[in-house]
Formats: sequence, structure tokens, C-alpha cells
Amino acid sequence: MLSFKSFVNAIHDAILKANDALMDKNTELLDKYFEEKTVGIVDADKKPVYDENGAQKEKKILEPISVVMDYPIIDDDGNQQNIDVHVPLITLVPISTSQIEKATLTADFDMEIVDGDLQIDFTGKQKSRGVFKKTKKSKGTLEIMISPQDTSEGLKLLIEGYETMIKRQIP
Repeated sequence: MLSFKSFVNAIHDAILKANDALMDKNTELLDKYFEEKTVGIVDADKKPVYDENGAQKEKKILEPISVVMDYPIIDDDGNQQNIDVHVPLITLVPISTSQIEKATLTADFDMEIVDGDLQIDFTGKQKSRGVFKKTKKSKGTLEIMISPQDTSEGLKLLIEGYETMIKRQIP
């Protein structure tokens, strides 16, 4: 026999761990489409900022991994030319973050109240207590559904911003 409360807590913990794993997978997008770069910190006047030892202060930033593509254009004379267009890779692929669309757990179990605590049993065996006492059990079914979540607005805005930068490079 297993405490129903312990069973629900274990399911809840498993769902939380699954969500954490999905978040970790989603943040891998950053590693796939961005690279970390160290740059010097500058003030509002574009002057370097130094620490107490005289070294320029630095910060780490994520820079999009980009490719340079030849893009054909027609010049003012009607001739075709190619220009370089810098394209962040994240704008070239459909981004779908991992999300649980639907999960259903259905469990058939016997249940009984023992000392005021609901207990469940997955074995399906009838238990007897003492020579003539049989416990009365009921059947139960538990169904848990997890709904999907949309892609974050921040990621959508970031990609749209990069797409706008691509458009500005093309005359």
C-alpha cells in the first residue's frame, strides 16, 4: 500500500522535473544560435571604463551566430549585383521550443482509508485482515493533463528584431 498523498507528491515532483528539463532544453537555443563574447565596457560618451587597477572593465555578451550571404540586387543601371547580407542563423530556422502538449496518466488502483489516511494499492490483490475480516476497497482512476505553453514573447521579439535588421541591409 502507498499513501495517496505520497503518490500525488511523487507525480507532482516528476512533473516539475520534466518542466525543468524542458526549460534546460529551451535554453540550449542560446548555445546553438549565440556565442559568448567578452567586450570592454564603455560609458555614455563611448569612453572605456576602467577598474581600480587600471584595466578596462569587461562584460560578457551573447552575439548571434551569423552567416554572410550573397544577395542579388538590381542596381540603378539595371545590372544584377550581389551584396553581402549578414543573417543571424536564428532567423533562418523555425524555432519551436519544447513543450508538453498533453500528458495523461491513468492509474487503476484499489484504495482504502487506513488510520484516517487514504492508501492506494496498484497490485489488484484483495487483502484480508484477520481470519474473517476483509477490507472494503474501491476502484479509482487518476488523470492528469498538462497544457502547452506558448513561445516566450521575448524570443519572438528578439527574432523579429533580427529579421528587421536583415530587411535594412537589403535595398
